[in-house]
Amino acid sequence: MPSHPSGLNPKRIVAEGYDRIAKEYLRWRERTAKEPITAYLDRVTERLTSGARVLDLGCGAGVPVSARLSERFNVVGADISPGQLALARRLVPRASFLLADMSSLAFKPASFDGIVALYSIIHVPKEEHEPLLRRLDDFLQPGRRLLAVLGAQAWEGRESDWLVPGAEMYWSHYGPDDYITMAERVGLRVLATDVEPDPIDGAHLFLLAEKPEHSG
Repeated sequence: MPSHPSGLNPKRIVAEGYDRIAKEYLRWRERTAKEPITAYLDRVTERLTSGARVLDLGCGAGVPVSARLSERFNVVGADISPGQLALARRLVPRASFLLADMSSLAFKPASFDGIVALYSIIHVPKEEHEPLLRRLDDFLQPGRRLLAVLGAQAWEGRESDWLVPGAEMYWSHYGPDDYITMAERVGLRVLATDVEPDPIDGAHLFLLAEKPEHSG
């Protein structure tokens, strides 16, 4: 994993952090089930037929998002944490899961009918965000949608005891205006943006975008 210009290795921090908190994070997700995910997922998938292919980017333990999507769709989950993926493979047997750095994922163009990236891109160094969005645009079928939960304000930093003692975590993100500009620059059409309160603290940007029908 490449180092950050600051000398940090943020991707190792994230992978090892999520390994350490895997079970506690799953319990936390279950306790925060009231967050407004369902309505946004419905907008991503509302025109998809059963068996459509959906990418869950930064899928974690697969609950609740991969699990819900796999009830109707062919779900591919990708995550950088082996510990999270071990849980996902057990909890969501209908989906398939890949251990991967999301910034270097390789799929054929137009491989997916929908993509969701919920609270995951915020753990990637922000200089990689626009190239990643461009890559996701390439993965999408024309006329299909992407949902990303991103930063609600520009910030980069670490926490040394996140959810459990000794679990280090890293975040890096821009604010809403930057993400809207990025999405449009890579060729996506922004359908909706909403800033929603975070279950723990602060807020996140929910960005729903579509790849135009004429694209590609």
